[in-house]
Amino acid sequence: MLFWHEFRKTVCGTAYLLFVTVIVIALNSQGVLDFQNEIVTEPNPSASQNYGTKYEENPAVIMPAALQSLYAEFRENKYQTYPVGFVKLDDDKQQKIAEILSELSGENPDNASELSVRTDISYAKFKALMQTADDILGGGSDYAAKSLIHYGRVPVTYEEAAKRYELVKTYDQFTGGYARLFCDYAAAMALSILPVFPAVIMSMRDRRAKMSELIYIRATPAAKLLLVRYLAVTAAVMLPVLILSYGSNSSIWRMYSGMKLDYLAPLKYDLGWILPSAMIVIAVSMCLTELTNTPIAVAVCSLWWFIDINLGIQSVSASYSLLRLAPRHNAGALSYFMTQDFADNLPRLIANRLLFAGLSIVLVLVTIVIYEAKRRGKLTWKK
Repeated sequence: MLFWHEFRKTVCGTAYLLFVTVIVIALNSQGVLDFQNEIVTEPNPSASQNYGTKYEENPAVIMPAALQSLYAEFRENKYQTYPVGFVKLDDDKQQKIAEILSELSGENPDNASELSVRTDISYAKFKALMQTADDILGGGSDYAAKSLIHYGRVPVTYEEAAKRYELVKTYDQFTGGYARLFCDYAAAMALSILPVFPAVIMSMRDRRAKMSELIYIRATPAAKLLLVRYLAVTAAVMLPVLILSYGSNSSIWRMYSGMKLDYLAPLKYDLGWILPSAMIVIAVSMCLTELTNTPIAVAVCSLWWFIDINLGIQSVSASYSLLRLAPRHNAGALSYFMTQDFADNLPRLIANRLLFAGLSIVLVLVTIVIYEAKRRGKLTWKK
């Protein structure tokens, strides 16, 4: 059977073994292969219990916290931005930050031991000045107007904790949150970039073996050959992900003994969340490789992945934007998996995933057209 022939060609070899190894290393480094020590417990109404914290746009909390952070970084001339890391400013830009601090506090930051926000400054003005500071830093800091909420850390009340737990119990049936966290990292760290390699290798293999001319005249229709090859690579790419996701999810099943669990959660999230990312990367790779007879797809997909992974890190809504290659929902350990945020943004995620799945199909059809043209002697690049 043609499918199994193409599938075996993909999974048999050092390249595929390396592909799987990198996936395991990447996911293990993010701590999503074993959740056995991360259990979500029902909150207790005891007054002494800490229910965690949340981010809230509370000016009374945000303004002093953001000012103190900016002042501390100003004194060290060491500003944290994403994805650059720490930024050091020249004297002119440092002076501009000093002027912002002075306007926010009414004091000279070079002489003051600590700063406090002026009582007569509005929150709108505060946000505008902080946005200016972010612009001076080149963007990517928490001083951007849309990111200031990161300074609004406030305690979670018992009522809020109880509501979140109920969502984890009913909406996620416990397993859904863990599956979602796995998919967040799997899509971003691996499946939105690594499939380019088996896809390019598959497309280049016959050419390297000087079998192109023979394949072009085979009786197998171009559409059938390319579709089967695409499905074989996609299946090979998703196989280790499915295995790892179930291994990861099963690590917590015994911790919720007696609870209603969704044992299909890993499968649903793998196919609905990760698969479209892998599909589009494979389709782009096959199309570019067939068009150019080169592995240029590696560079193209790597650049696309790098740009995508550094976008929308500051907000949940941006992480679910329509054109995100790898939608993000990085909730972190024991954070109740931001279930309500996910539920609110589910229509956006569905639209995104359907778009990329549809584009993948279109690119596969384009690849078939290119392949058929070459088989007929057209689109032959001269050396």
